Amino acid sequence: MHQTFFRKGSVLRYASGRAPYKQSNGFGLWQAIMIILIISGLMTVVLQYSRIASKHTADTYVREQAELYLNSVIEMTLLKISLQDKSVCLSSYIPPVMSKNGVVYSGSVDIEKYYLLSGVNEFTTCSIVENIQTEETHGMALMQVEVIATVDGNTSARILRRTLQRP
Repeated sequence: MHQTFFRKGSVLRYASGRAPYKQSNGFGLWQAIMIILIISGLMTVVLQYSRIASKHTADTYVREQAELYLNSVIEMTLLKISLQDKSVCLSSYIPPVMSKNGVVYSGSVDIEKYYLLSGVNEFTTCSIVENIQTEETHGMALMQVEVIATVDGNTSARILRRTLQRP
């Protein structure tokens, strides 16, 4: 397909009367703005994802520390029961509050039942004693332990565990 050109003034025109397609060199202003918008959108997504990832890591750390504190609270409660005079029963225990790296860990223990062998004269004034017939479970205590981790006054993690332990 052959096109014919003719000169009209100083502009070379097609025979149809239109100017030939002129190629532009470089980017136009709207193309530069679009590239800046795309890059800024991608940076926003990356920053949002990194914020979520860092918060998840921090929450995981607080939860793991709360688990460790919960295990310590259980051990402290068992020690308190074993050191307690057996004529008085311990029905609840508030462990010491711990603070580490701006996170405050607090807990509470409710002892729901003591499982004692029938005929044993321990905890005689206690209303939460359950008499049992087997020696294997003698001395067990059913506890409900709650641990709360707070960061800047907001609860970050709460763990509630029911456990059957032998003091």
